[in-house]
Amino acid sequence: MESKRDSGTAMFLMEIIAVVCFFILCAGVCILAFVKANHLSRLAKDVNYASLAAESVAEVWKAQDMEGLERQFFMSMEGETGVICWDNQWNPVEDEKTADFSAQIDLAGDGSVEEARIRIRRLQDGTELFELSARKIRCP
Repeated sequence: MESKRDSGTAMFLMEIIAVVCFFILCAGVCILAFVKANHLSRLAKDVNYASLAAESVAEVWKAQDMEGLERQFFMSMEGETGVICWDNQWNPVEDEKTADFSAQIDLAGDGSVEEARIRIRRLQDGTELFELSARKIRCP
């Protein structure tokens, strides 16, 4: 007489391993989706604040010229280019070492019209967040 005891534990163990692998795969996909969503959310926030900062810089430049930028945003000059720095809360800072964001302001003028090109980038990775061109008419 042969007695064969087949309790089915091997098959059950294989099913459990397959289910665990499936859940690990799903968790990996969900984690990647959350990381990507966090990155996009951070980029959207930074672009939004950069656009507001560029508009503020342009308005101060139109109303008070370069002196206003130096006074309100601690702008420094590097040749013909102005540089403004902000910390991670978008507060102007004087030192570029403590800055998280910076703006480069290039000025050009022909005759009675001046133009400022304002480019804001994140210093951590060099991503350009926003660019704005503004024009003003020189008063005689």
